[in-house]
Amino acid sequence: MEACPICRAGLNGASTCRRCRADLDRVQEIERLGQRLAGVAMRSIARGDFHAARQWLGRARAVHATPTVQTLEMIVAAAYARPSCGPSDESFAADMGW
Repeated sequence: MEACPICRAGLNGASTCRRCRADLDRVQEIERLGQRLAGVAMRSIARGDFHAARQWLGRARAVHATPTVQTLEMIVAAAYARPSCGPSDESFAADMGW
């Protein structure tokens, strides 16, 4: 988190806002949890396990929806839209240029 969600002051890595003095420990913890869940989803995608990736992304979205999570969800949706794509279908990754 780069800026305070309350007053938009730059945080510079601090967990307490210098301007409004908001304690952002819990908010930052939730943000990190969302990032970890998205990371697990990315590893699932890399393994070709799109079913697990879909589940992890759903959890990540519930905790901290970001543009990255939305993009990963579109990738997984595209994988499921392919008639031949299953949890271990590596042709999807080849078609996407990975």
